[in-house]
Parts: sequence; structure tokens; C-alpha cells
Amino acid sequence: MGNSRGVRGWRLTALAAIAWGLFTITVLHIISSHDPIYDTLSSYTITDRGEGMLGASVLSVAVGSLAVLGALIAGGVPMTFSTKALLMLWALGLAVAAVFPASYPPSPNPLSGDIHLYSCLIAFASLPGAAITMLEPLRGTAERVFVVRWLKFGLAAVGLFAVSFLFVRLDEAGVRPFHVLTEVLPVGATQRLTLIANVALLLVLLRIAVRTETARAAVLVTSAPQP
Repeated sequence: MGNSRGVRGWRLTALAAIAWGLFTITVLHIISSHDPIYDTLSSYTITDRGEGMLGASVLSVAVGSLAVLGALIAGGVPMTFSTKALLMLWALGLAVAAVFPASYPPSPNPLSGDIHLYSCLIAFASLPGAAITMLEPLRGTAERVFVVRWLKFGLAAVGLFAVSFLFVRLDEAGVRPFHVLTEVLPVGATQRLTLIANVALLLVLLRIAVRTETARAAVLVTSAPQP
């Protein structure tokens, strides 16, 4: 029962933090004049309305992600050290990216911008990596199916975002043909698709934690000596 309460507490904390982060960023999209199709989330650092909401949203998701890790541990989900480390890197990358905003005019800060960029790269690479490292420990379980299903969607989303981001960089470098490609595969849209995929994985992991804890509790009840 103590372990069950632990999973429940972590789960509620994770859901509350992630929901608040999504709510905040949704409101920011509504009140800001940025274009969600072509503008990256980082560009909301400089906005006509809702200043500071982006950082608050990202920090909230980072806290929720740590709570997801807590739920997995409390639920007894089999994980390697790599899985735990990658989930922590995902949360840490988000937190650092929130503290060090991207660099944009009229107040550019190249150092903060570089830290923000590499923190985001670490975060976006770490979460799919964590999902991949869970495949072997979960082999032969129904929970593995949930992770495999997410990987098909999540890796496709991350791949599209990586390609669209590369197109933007090449376009900024003056390579003309890539300007057309940035219109065909807008980086804002692919980044938001990746965000949806990441949140979906966090919810999948929460479901795995609950199912694993429930299954373990059922085994304990079954194996307990009858009076």
C-alpha cells in the first residue's frame, strides 16, 4: 500500500505539472502574435504579450518529467541506469533551456542563446533515447508494446523537426534552395509535433508505472498465505 501511494503521489504531481505547462504555453500561443507554424517555441522569448510564460511552461514540464521518473521508480518498472540518466538529462535540458533563453533582437545574448540551443538538443535527443533503452528491460511485457508504438510516432516527429531545423539553418546561411524547403516543412509545426510526441511519451511512461505497480500488487496478494 505504501508503494501504491507513492506511485499515486508521483503520478498526480506529474500530471499537474505537465498539464499546467501545457495550459501556460497554450495561453501564450493565443495571446502572442507569433506564427505557430513558422516560429519556433524559443522565439516566444521575445513576445508582445505573455513575456516569461515560455520559461514558466518549460520549467513546469521539466518538474513533471522528474515526477514521471519518480513514478517509474516507485512502481518498480525495470529500468537501466541509462534510462534514468537520459530521463534526467531530458528534464535538465528543459530546465536549463528555460533559464537561458534564446538570443533574439533587440536584446541579443549569444552566450545564453548557445546554452539554450545545446540544452534543447540534449533534451530532444535524450527522451527518445530513454524510450529506446527501455525496450530490453521490458521485453516480453505488455508495457513494451506501448513504448514501441510511441517510438514509431516519436522518432518520426523528432526526425522531421531535425530536418526542418537544418533547412532553416541552411536558409539563414544563404543557401537559396532551402528557403523553399522551409516553407514546405515549417520548423514551427514540426517542433510542436515533437512536443506533442514528447508529452505523449511521458503519459505512456506514467501508464506503465501504474500498470507495473498494479501487477506487482496483484502478485503479492495472490502469493500471500491464506488464513
